[in-house]
Amino acid sequence: MKIVTINSFILFVPLFVFACTNNADKNHPTSDTTKPNTAPAIDSSKIKNGGSYKYDLAHPQKKWMLRSDLEEISGNTWVDDNHLLVIEDLTPNLYLLRLDADTAIVEKKIQFKEQSAGKKFDVEDVTMVNNTVYALWSHGALFKINDWKTTPAVKEIKTFLTKENNTEGICFDPVTKNLLVTCKNESDVEDEKKSTRAIYEYDLNGDSLKGEPFMLIHKKDFKKQTGEKIEFYPSAIAVHPITHDIYILSTKDTKCMAVFSHSGEFISLEYIDKELLQQPEGICFSPDGTLYISSEGKKGAPAYLCRFDFAK
Repeated sequence: MKIVTINSFILFVPLFVFACTNNADKNHPTSDTTKPNTAPAIDSSKIKNGGSYKYDLAHPQKKWMLRSDLEEISGNTWVDDNHLLVIEDLTPNLYLLRLDADTAIVEKKIQFKEQSAGKKFDVEDVTMVNNTVYALWSHGALFKINDWKTTPAVKEIKTFLTKENNTEGICFDPVTKNLLVTCKNESDVEDEKKSTRAIYEYDLNGDSLKGEPFMLIHKKDFKKQTGEKIEFYPSAIAVHPITHDIYILSTKDTKCMAVFSHSGEFISLEYIDKELLQQPEGICFSPDGTLYISSEGKKGAPAYLCRFDFAK
């Protein structure tokens, strides 16, 4: 079990204005104009470089507005240079999203489970290993979906995690060749505080969740090292394809992205401006390290997907 030790500080997020085209057509949404960054200022003496790949979360290289049925987009995973597979937490559907220069178009919608009329399904994240898709339910179960493009064959896999754990993030780990699953709430670890967050490892060969956490994140370590009160609730997770650092989003209370080495050492934390991404709940990388973050819509505002290119 890896225990997180935090030894670095928050990256400064500058004020910015990001401009792009706006289109109100819900079937052909485009990128949109954002407001100035309102993230809190951080003491520059606390800045520490982390990892060899840097992402400026204040300045996405591309921002796509998503159509209305993706307003509650909750997860994404990379497919190829022009496509992401995304999921939203109202229905058990997969959406193959094509990313054009100015539009993000749903090419295919695939239902992988029957849904009771009028009931929210609450599926939280998605990842893909070769041609197999794994969708994560907030109550701890996984849906293993083979042949997802044509005739989906679905297997529901229950784990010891429950709705009290509130499982919200899943990704493939190229180091262990397994999946990582994040708990937004209870860590399910005896004698740990309620504020402790856990990441578990799912064994792909055995189709089972390992009993010991892969990593624990302690709130007190953020406070001790940054001097800031960080309320951290993991909403998404991704492993960098080149550095193998672990990137974790938090959207409740503090909106931020924390980065850890694969061995569990804290590298950096960067605030996410709520005017840019109101509720960031999806994260993935392309093989070259390009970062994608998706955000749910809120209070009538649409959902968005942002692309962040890296700077070595």
